[in-house]
Amino acid sequence: MPERLTRQPWVAGFFIAMVCSLSPSAQAAEWKICDLQVQLRDKQNNPAELQTRVKESSTPNAAECPQEGTALSFRPETEDYQSMLPRRQWPKPGQTVRVRFRYLDGECKDRGPCRIKHYSVMR
Repeated sequence: MPERLTRQPWVAGFFIAMVCSLSPSAQAAEWKICDLQVQLRDKQNNPAELQTRVKESSTPNAAECPQEGTALSFRPETEDYQSMLPRRQWPKPGQTVRVRFRYLDGECKDRGPCRIKHYSVMR
């Protein structure tokens, strides 16, 4: 740390306060969660994603959930949505599974408004 700042500690505090007051304020957003029952289509057209149809949808926190009958395509994630579900653990065609759909609306760098989505297969 420069000697000038250590001799006058108020200068460092003033500098930090100025930087904080000039930075834009950030607001934390809240994840919206939907619990879905989906049925996998018998024929999977895209091997990289599951093609499903929503059988049942519950909205615990006023989220914008897919309605019954809606077709969804997604790559399934683990329950903690931290990684992709290994292919050998994907549900089989025709099977009905529970899926937790999470999304967060916000501003994406260089793209403007965007939605981050996660689809976790629940066991």
